[in-house]
Amino acid sequence: MAETKDIQSLKEFKGLVLRADVVSFMEVNGKYYRMKGFTDLPTSKETEEYSRKYVDEKSERTAVTGMTSTTDFTLDRYKDNPVHNRIQEVFDKEQLADDATVNIVVVDFAKEIEGQKGKYFAIKRNHTIVPDSAGDGTDAYQYSGSFKANGAPVEGFAELGDGDTEWLTIKFTEGTGANTAGETSGRTA
Repeated sequence: MAETKDIQSLKEFKGLVLRADVVSFMEVNGKYYRMKGFTDLPTSKETEEYSRKYVDEKSERTAVTGMTSTTDFTLDRYKDNPVHNRIQEVFDKEQLADDATVNIVVVDFAKEIEGQKGKYFAIKRNHTIVPDSAGDGTDAYQYSGSFKANGAPVEGFAELGDGDTEWLTIKFTEGTGANTAGETSGRTA
């Protein structure tokens, strides 16, 4: 029996995904810019659970009934960076509600869309910028806070932005990216 690709990958234990292979892009004025200069950007999941124990079973059962995410951030402020300027605007103007929300696309450069060279799996989600502190550190001026999920995630794919060759900007398209009969590639943002 021939080994499957999955079994072969497990045996070889190759293909480590680096942190730099999963990159975030923030929408500013209708364009997605790479989120550069962040020294910390971990995402945590918060779940709602329903646990119960049935009388005829020895162990408890748990189901996840809801989930959201929070991405904490720390960044070194750089001049003329559209992402940093947008975050600074929320801090300085103490923006609230819709004024403090942004779309963020997370691109997984380790997951190229099969048969679609230069297109990578991506998830877009609306986030609220929740400020925490500004001015930390003694070297670079830093901002820290959280991006809290503000809606459901949308799967799609990312490709280079117009005129870009370095992945500093992207175009995001909802959907799978596959061009099969009866399936559209999705909406472009």
